[in-house]
Amino acid sequence: MFKNQINKLFTFLIFIIAFSCKENRNIKVSEIDDITTQQEVQSLIRKNFKNLSQYEVKSIQSFKRHDFGCQTNVKLADELGVKESFYKADFDNNGYSDLLVIGDNHTCFESQNQSCSYTPLVILNLGNKKYRIANISQNFDDYFVPKISEKNGQILLEINKAKIENWKEKIVSKDIKKQVLALKYGAFIEYNTNAQNYIPIQKIEFSTKGCFGTCPIFDLEINNNAEAKFVAKNFNFSDDMEIWSGKNEGIFKTKIKKEDFDSLIKTLEYIDFPELEDYYSVDWTDDQTVDLKIIYSNGKIKNISDYGASGTYGLIRVYEILFDLRKNQNWIKID
Repeated sequence: MFKNQINKLFTFLIFIIAFSCKENRNIKVSEIDDITTQQEVQSLIRKNFKNLSQYEVKSIQSFKRHDFGCQTNVKLADELGVKESFYKADFDNNGYSDLLVIGDNHTCFESQNQSCSYTPLVILNLGNKKYRIANISQNFDDYFVPKISEKNGQILLEINKAKIENWKEKIVSKDIKKQVLALKYGAFIEYNTNAQNYIPIQKIEFSTKGCFGTCPIFDLEINNNAEAKFVAKNFNFSDDMEIWSGKNEGIFKTKIKKEDFDSLIKTLEYIDFPELEDYYSVDWTDDQTVDLKIIYSNGKIKNISDYGASGTYGLIRVYEILFDLRKNQNWIKID
């Protein structure tokens, strides 16, 4: 009888394990699941990303700068209960645990050992110990409190920012600026509940102006058949100021690869570009202006001029795709 009871218990345990595996069939174990300390997170980042070899994992509360922006961000983190230096979540829904990390990249001038490199980021886990960085900062020197949330079964990322009404008097609004981001088409962009948004795009025109430096200057046209024209003006193939000629570097044509074209169109549709502002600007000088013109829905036109090229998270992703097209397509020089 005792033996029968053992057999029944064993069978029951097997059933529970099998059921659990079925319910969690998308969950995959990786080295991130075994990480428990910020030192382990830091080691993983430094090992896998050469440009983050000095990255220091630390909580928001560990940033001790005397400037009001940093102090305000610490208070906001306390209010929102964000006190850890890292969190785990599956942002891309591939079954592997990703990492939301708070840290210090130590890439700017530091005074009195006060770092000014507040650098939160997301480490996307691709499996087989392969990782990719997903940027979650809209601008440099950008203070915000990231927080994981969920809606309709999708893991999302909240970007919370304090609204400083008067820097001199140190007055902070009671309201918090909150942006909700989803990982879509390779980047974090503003979450859109209308995931099936469809806007027929006929033509995309994109142009860039110069900056105080070697920002690439070019014009790009893409029609709805993915046929493209690229007018390279300056700094598209070299960032050497000495070779500035004032003449075009060349005119090229190609048909954009299907994967890249689809990514561009789907991103534009998802961010609902007709509803965006016509003009965006950062609050510093000597940066680059980009101009985006989209002809859609039988002749409607949407123009966006963006000084600093960081109007929204979605636009940042669109610009990134357009800039990359200069280098990842099979261009044929025609002039």
